[in-house]
Amino acid sequence: MELKEILESERIREAKKGFNLAFQTYLTNRQKALEEIDEEALKKDLRRIKEYSIKNLSALKAKAIENLKKQGVQVFEAKDSKEAKEILLKLIPEGETIVKSKSNVINEIGIEDLEKRNEIIETDCGDFLVQICKESSVHPVTPALHLTVDRIVRVVEKKFGVKLEERPEEIVKWVRSYLREKISKAKIGLTGANVISADGGIFIIENEGNISLVSRLPEKHIIVASIDKIVPSMQDAITICKALAIYGTGVSLPTYINVISSPSKTADIQKQIVYGAHGPKEVYLILLDNGRSKIIEEGLEEILYCINCGACLYFCPVYRQIFDNYGYKYFGGRGVSLISFIFGIEKAFERGLFYCTTCSACKEQCPLSIDIPSLIRKVREIAVKSNLTTKTNFEMIENLESVGNPFGETIKEKEIPDKLYCC
Repeated sequence: MELKEILESERIREAKKGFNLAFQTYLTNRQKALEEIDEEALKKDLRRIKEYSIKNLSALKAKAIENLKKQGVQVFEAKDSKEAKEILLKLIPEGETIVKSKSNVINEIGIEDLEKRNEIIETDCGDFLVQICKESSVHPVTPALHLTVDRIVRVVEKKFGVKLEERPEEIVKWVRSYLREKISKAKIGLTGANVISADGGIFIIENEGNISLVSRLPEKHIIVASIDKIVPSMQDAITICKALAIYGTGVSLPTYINVISSPSKTADIQKQIVYGAHGPKEVYLILLDNGRSKIIEEGLEEILYCINCGACLYFCPVYRQIFDNYGYKYFGGRGVSLISFIFGIEKAFERGLFYCTTCSACKEQCPLSIDIPSLIRKVREIAVKSNLTTKTNFEMIENLESVGNPFGETIKEKEIPDKLYCC
């Protein structure tokens, strides 16, 4: 779809309405959360943690795997999406219902093959609403940001025969009731992870409480996470969890921080450890690379400093116009940089590599001050070397080579050119 068509589509017009309301609430909440802390100290700490973690990723990954295995977690490494999906298909019996929490990494690998043979229930409220509306996520933290209340109510009535008042409270009440029943019957829980500490903790944060249920009620809990989520210690992980709450949703702390280090167990009978008490009998972790080692090799490791809070997107002038059309599964300038290594430079080019205006609003709002404009320029260099550039860029280059300026034939003094170029 051409940009003009995207901008004029009903979906984008509806998304802007939802976004504008959410943005104002987010700003108010975030400002309030930041009043209680030393923001500069937090940002400095976050940067230190991620710089060290990515620089020492191989050693930290080995340590994390060793500690988690000692604690009874079965760990698999997947070099790419194909391997990750093959592992999932082996771990999950055909026909079993899967209750799933929100996960950008699971979305990254794609689970279409799993969906063909298993019922998968999204349990995050936003993801569930996106699923029943047959939509796609537009934000890593608030996936249903673009859905208006009236549309949700219409879909629920049409699909489930339930008429709800057009109030968020009524929608959440119904979603809770519907999903509780599904979660209570499922034997497989599938989640991502926000952070993994090398000393043996898997951290999953949430506000709704669905992940607590998904990771505890089913007999088997499977976690899929990318290798860049690994940090040295549990204290480092807690710092990132706090930042995710503030910059992701605008609250000072998440409602829940789930720390999983092993399957459920008890030692209440003669101090003998028995696995499978009230929680899962089995916990599996799939660690996904999928181009991330290549990112480090190419010297673009700053892409991996991101904690996936999505703060940058609220302020990006391009994202605010076309939403999930800017990027692919990961959005905005950082998302486009990342997908060039996960899905290839052609996909990055196709999904907006040259849309970025390099205005630096993202860098200013990022809690780690990731220099996204600089990363974009470096990825564009890779694209140009692969003969991927825009028609406008070609015109500019031709004009520079032929007449010494990007506008073409020399224009009269004070005359405005027919075309103006940016960046």
